[in-house]
Amino acid sequence: MNRKEFAKKRRAISQNSIPKLIDLLENEILETRFLAEMCLREATNM
Repeated sequence: MNRKEFAKKRRAISQNSIPKLIDLLENEILETRFLAEMCLREATNM
C-alpha cells in the first residue's frame, strides 16, 4: 500500500463512530484493525 492508498483508507475508516471503530478492532484483517486503532486513538484524544 502506498501513501495515497493509506490516507484514503484511513479517511474512510475515520468516518465511523466510536462504537463501530471498537467493533473494527476485532476484524480479521490486520490492516483494518491497525487503522481502526489509529482512528480510535484520534477520536478519543482530548
